[in-house]
Amino acid sequence: MAHEEEDSSVTRVLLVRHAQSQASVRKVIAGSRTCAGLTELGRTQAALLAARLEAEQLPLNSLLTSPVRRARETADVLAGVLSLGPPTVEPEVRELDFGAADGLSIDAYERVHGAFDMIAHPERPFAPDGESWSRFRLRAGRVMADLLSRHRGETVLVVCHAGLIVAVMSALLDTVPPVLFTDSTPGPTSISELAHDESGWTMLRFDDTKHIDEAK
Repeated sequence: MAHEEEDSSVTRVLLVRHAQSQASVRKVIAGSRTCAGLTELGRTQAALLAARLEAEQLPLNSLLTSPVRRARETADVLAGVLSLGPPTVEPEVRELDFGAADGLSIDAYERVHGAFDMIAHPERPFAPDGESWSRFRLRAGRVMADLLSRHRGETVLVVCHAGLIVAVMSALLDTVPPVLFTDSTPGPTSISELAHDESGWTMLRFDDTKHIDEAK
């Protein structure tokens, strides 16, 4: 795969959601402590994404990943195909910190903590010792500023989480999907691409799952 950036004034960040996870199938809230990794379907999805990225010959310079197991396993599949070396773990691109809710089923979470409405209560932590939407959104903005500083003029592939992608959109573009924090938007292994130039950040694509759709 080529690694030359055609326009050094533009920085591109491809935020890829991890593939289907065990937690998603089991309807469990899983953070860094309790994530059980990918399903077999998830591994197939990651392989489809890797093949697509290889075929597109994007000028990728770096492969970064969340430390959460489902993201790391997705990144490992990509690294096995793309010529970028082992993925670099970036702790700050993890999902929202679930705090005491890490490991609970979704039903148990709602019984114990109630529904999480981040728009109505942006300062409320997801659970004790967890993050609020406001804090998560600030972290997402810091992540993108840091990536821009470290990778200016490059194209960076980041394996992360649906929540992080939504938080980045909110922090940089002041926009979010119509339905938030679902398991389907943005979908598993979807690509959401942002570019930065002298005018600031622009979203080039959101929730692109062409590789999954074509395989059905």
